[in-house]
Amino acid sequence: MKISNLLYMGALSTLALMSCTNNDDNSEWYGSEGIVFTTAIQSRVSGNTWNANDEVGIYMMNSGSGIEVATAQNKKYIAQTNGTLTAAPGNGIYLPESGNVDFIAYYPYTTSVSGNKLAVNVSDQSNPAAIDLIYSNGTKGVAATTATTISLGFTHQLTKVTLNVTKDETIETLNGLGVNIKGISTEGEFNLADGTLTATAGTNNKDVAMYIDAQGTTATATAIILPTATTSTDQTSLNLTFNLNGQSFTHTISDASIFEKGTNVSFNAKLSINNGKPVVTVGNATISNWTEKPGGDINVDFDGGTQPGGETVVLDESFATGQGSFTIDDKQLPNGEGSFVWSHGSYNDDKFMKASAYIGGTKYASESWLVSPSIDLSQATTATLTFDHAHNHAGTAEEEFTLWATETSADNWQQLTIDKYGSGFNFTTATIDLSAYAGKTIKFAFKYISTTDAAGTWEIKNVKVVANGEGGGTVDPEPEPEPGINLLTNPGFEDWTNELPTAWDNKTYNTGEIVKETSIKHGGNNSLRQTSASSTNKIQQEVAITAGKKYRISYWFLDNDTKASSRYWFAMVGSDGKTINDINKQIQQNDYYSADNAEWQQVTIEFTAPAGTVKMRYEVRTYRNMDSNEAGGYIYYDDMELVEIQ
Repeated sequence: MKISNLLYMGALSTLALMSCTNNDDNSEWYGSEGIVFTTAIQSRVSGNTWNANDEVGIYMMNSGSGIEVATAQNKKYIAQTNGTLTAAPGNGIYLPESGNVDFIAYYPYTTSVSGNKLAVNVSDQSNPAAIDLIYSNGTKGVAATTATTISLGFTHQLTKVTLNVTKDETIETLNGLGVNIKGISTEGEFNLADGTLTATAGTNNKDVAMYIDAQGTTATATAIILPTATTSTDQTSLNLTFNLNGQSFTHTISDASIFEKGTNVSFNAKLSINNGKPVVTVGNATISNWTEKPGGDINVDFDGGTQPGGETVVLDESFATGQGSFTIDDKQLPNGEGSFVWSHGSYNDDKFMKASAYIGGTKYASESWLVSPSIDLSQATTATLTFDHAHNHAGTAEEEFTLWATETSADNWQQLTIDKYGSGFNFTTATIDLSAYAGKTIKFAFKYISTTDAAGTWEIKNVKVVANGEGGGTVDPEPEPEPGINLLTNPGFEDWTNELPTAWDNKTYNTGEIVKETSIKHGGNNSLRQTSASSTNKIQQEVAITAGKKYRISYWFLDNDTKASSRYWFAMVGSDGKTINDINKQIQQNDYYSADNAEWQQVTIEFTAPAGTVKMRYEVRTYRNMDSNEAGGYIYYDDMELVEIQ
């Protein structure tokens, strides 16, 4: 396959290697400005790409030598929106003639680096992107004589707080809304050598005005703050003050430990007037990279009156599309044979998280925990955990498949009793009373163990925590997705499970090879490469949509191989599971296949879901060459999208 026009960044790096005489910035490099870097970033404040002309500082050092003796120190590079970083004039970095090198990079660039430490100040939120500290320290052992492309992977080092604010009919408009975070640490010092952040003493009692984007009926308030969970601050809670139309009211987030580095802690807040008093309802917190963390639904009124009781769904995770906000803690992996124990699984229409250490007909010893996000029961008087689970092939299920809980302020796990186990892969519902943890913030975990004598399979779905008490209020129905939000899970193929992209169905009609591609990609860290075979290959994902609403499909593909072609084959599906055919001409590529092109191509389709639609089958296909009938070519896919539009 020929991709000569695609990897221009690698070509530039190769040119630099061929021309290198020394590491002197003044050496002649045939017009090159030094290494051109490709980058991967989880997300920026305003999306998942760099802002044009973002300034990045980069260090290069001999492998293992440390930033203190870097051969290129704090060189300024300029970002493009496609992720490419090019040197500012006079700042080019050049690979040495031999040996291996490491790289450290950061944003936003500053000349004021003292002792390899950056001053951090989040007191001014008027331009959030300008204070979004991101850091790269994972590009190591690059061989100077063989390197062609150098990729830098960045992660967020601060915490983003997002309030998605709505109103009811008692409030005319949200224009003019102000939200302050009260009494927080605003300054710190970031060590480029090891990525540690320390709060500056004496700056722990400042008020920060959140950045507000008000649209009349909705508003978004955002702030980037020091991560209280991992930074040496005295912060134990977070106080929010809402100001609107000359009235103000305060809500306290009692557990500051949820504000972890590299997370976006998001709350839904609804404003209203109750008996002449302003009220805000703050919903569950969710965390995304730049990870989901539920809080409690809390009503706060101006006079500090009592909060209405009732029932609140604190956590609701079906595992329909992946592991959700749960994390996996592998204590012991299957010796030499397995890279995971927990994975996302499916059988017929069931979707679940599954644990197993039975690999290739052999039983292996293992221990792995599926850990919940933090569960805020601080306002609850009672709470209940329910989940559906099934298992088979266990020795003693009650010993091998267990449930544990801990207060997040300590790592003191206590076992909880699972009241029902079932048998033979038949799902049963377990109910666990969590009232002993009322008034606290906890985590719980599903603990799987296996031995060489017994390596069972455990499947879990429909995990729910319901709290009652002052943190209550009524349980709201599942909100419909907001327009503009990508409805696909893992749209850029960043997450992979068991060598396949998470949440995508790659089994049906998949007779060709599917590979995670890290060098040829449209965006992010990865793309999906599919090999053409003698029959149809496809990848697909089914997504719930609503009849009568308008949607946009888009995706990128690279077809630069004479042995392979691509086309789209989307479908609307009704409640009976059957395809709705009266829209096929609009969303299926019937009349032709893709033509070879050295550049990435984009497909964009807009459609209105017909009557009876309950979900969409988002599907793209890879075929052998239609003229020669030759198989074995490659098609690359990336940045898939399905969004509702106005």
